[in-house]
Amino acid sequence: MAKNVRISDEMYALAQLEARLQDRSIAQQLEHWAKLGLANAGSDAAGALEAAIEMTRRLDGLDVRSGRRKQGYFHLIPQSVARSSKPAFPAKYQKS
Repeated sequence: MAKNVRISDEMYALAQLEARLQDRSIAQQLEHWAKLGLANAGSDAAGALEAAIEMTRRLDGLDVRSGRRKQGYFHLIPQSVARSSKPAFPAKYQKS
């Protein structure tokens, strides 16, 4: 019997996008991700961290494609600061 579950709009949009790419329904895509999560539940923490990082990257990409955020938002150093800076390298890395 099917059940209703609430998920974030972002996760829904990501599932919708991935479902189209994988030729699945949104429900099938979410079930697929749930099964992968269950299969990895007993695995090492590094694998779980990599999966979380990948999911964050996908959600960030979705934000950029949908116009909610600009690509520069994800840079650690704002472009204006990076452009006006003059990098300095330690002497041991400079050509002599």
